[in-house]
Amino acid sequence: MIRTGTMILAGLVLAGCATQHSSEETLRQHGYSENYVAGYHDGCPSGKRAGGDSFQQAARDDVAYAAGGDYKTGWDYGFLTCRETEAQNERTASIIGAALAGSMSSSHGADGIDARDALKGIDTSGLENLGVGGL
Repeated sequence: MIRTGTMILAGLVLAGCATQHSSEETLRQHGYSENYVAGYHDGCPSGKRAGGDSFQQAARDDVAYAAGGDYKTGWDYGFLTCRETEAQNERTASIIGAALAGSMSSSHGADGIDARDALKGIDTSGLENLGVGGL
């Protein structure tokens, strides 16, 4: 259970890192203007930030946005799409975290592995700040 949850969480993180670049390439391949792609490029991390990713930085070219056009349309689309995706990822991570925490409170997970035995000899003191106590 722990191994599966960790792999799913790592996959979500890696997918989130790759999504913006591949989305921008896809937009270019479908003929969207560079201003639209630039707006999307700024709007997506802004949306991720709004969706719960505190590592993302909000960005917007206020002059280009106020002028309307492709930059504004791309920014709005990037913001809305990535905000919803990030919010979904945050909900999924929360569910996985709760499941992992539940499996850690008992001596054996769903797979029959005793997590405490698996972690013997590993310094887990840093995990206390992440809310994973009792290891």
